[in-house]
Amino acid sequence: MNFKSTFKLSKFNTFELSAIFFLFLSIIVLGLGSILFTETIWEGFVYPNVWEPVIGDATEGDSSYNAQNTALFAILLFTFVIALSGIFRVYDLPARADTILSLLPWVILAAAIRVLEDAEFFIEGTDKLFISPIIHFHLAIWLITAGIIGYLVTKNLQQINDDEIFNNMINRIRYSTSFMFLLFYLIIFEPSLEQHGDLSWFSIPITVILSLSVAWLSPAVPSLSWSPLERMLFSTGTTFCVLTFGFWLQFFIEPWGSYSSQEFWPIIVSLGIPFLVIVLLYKYGINAQIELENRGLDPGVLGNEWTAKEWEEHKSPEKDEIEGLMSKAMIASPLTLTFTFGQLCDGLATWIGVDFGNYKEKHVLGSKIMEFGSTIIDGEGAWLFLVVKIILTALLIFVFSKTRIESNQKHMRLLIVLALLAVGLAPGLRNLGRNVLGV
Repeated sequence: MNFKSTFKLSKFNTFELSAIFFLFLSIIVLGLGSILFTETIWEGFVYPNVWEPVIGDATEGDSSYNAQNTALFAILLFTFVIALSGIFRVYDLPARADTILSLLPWVILAAAIRVLEDAEFFIEGTDKLFISPIIHFHLAIWLITAGIIGYLVTKNLQQINDDEIFNNMINRIRYSTSFMFLLFYLIIFEPSLEQHGDLSWFSIPITVILSLSVAWLSPAVPSLSWSPLERMLFSTGTTFCVLTFGFWLQFFIEPWGSYSSQEFWPIIVSLGIPFLVIVLLYKYGINAQIELENRGLDPGVLGNEWTAKEWEEHKSPEKDEIEGLMSKAMIASPLTLTFTFGQLCDGLATWIGVDFGNYKEKHVLGSKIMEFGSTIIDGEGAWLFLVVKIILTALLIFVFSKTRIESNQKHMRLLIVLALLAVGLAPGLRNLGRNVLGV
């Protein structure tokens, strides 16, 4: 077997190979090193900075981050983005702007299931699987499994312009999603139901029926020219989300753990305001987006005949016109709209939870911002965190609207937005869920 040819190593650039090498090196140093050099690596770094906070989150509630694990997670996240973007590119996985919508349910799922852990649903031993950062690796296994199954069952059914083939492909995704749903329910939720045996679980049969309905309907989402892989990921993630939110509903009806007051107004603020913002952004840029699509151009992406340097140096009236259209079109792109919603949701939910609730910020940088805010206006200081989030969001929108990438960089752009959702939308929805359920 030709190792280099099998894994297409020659198609990766030096930057991507370096990131992949660094990830493997990190696993070896932190994993194997913890076994061979227990006192130095495990007891001196991994346990106090990585594992102990996970245990604290699972057993005592929130456990604060520190400078060491914050830096480690940031470096690993950045490296993962580079490595995965290379893998996505080399294996020609979907990377259109709409692709982010197929992955969005998985970000929501991470937050939704994390709130159930906060609500003390999961049995001891499995609860650690739902603590950050482990939850992201754990759910990534489910996502990859769903993707592999979706690919295998639809690899000979790729023609979406043939009704019979398309319907056959949709049906296979429906059955595959239902199978994944059954596994997810039995492995993730069923073992923990036994410790709550005194509850009626009135909403769960309804939730199961609703989840299976979503598994049947979601693969055929109209107006999106998704590949079978994207449809499978969207369908599976959405079905898992509906199941998880069903357990939220059960907690509303019959709480099984300790909780404070349950509030609904944070939903209106934390979701309503970001929704209004993205509606305005969409209306601002959608006509430009349609115009670019009519010209066969992808917002923010240069044609194959241009490099970024050549485009920057090029001068012409046509370029000026396209630049104006691209700047407006990127503002209405699903990529921009999703991270905008996520960042604003995080800022608003954190502000409500800290300044109006009984929660504390656990991240190092967020805590510093709030401490500074409390010196300006007496109180917890989360208002300043919200202001910083708004400024950061505006800056990100500006950068995305002005940045032009080459076609081989679309995967990198997609993964950057996914990373922004992981550090924005996911914690924001978790904070909102805790505010609403009072856990």
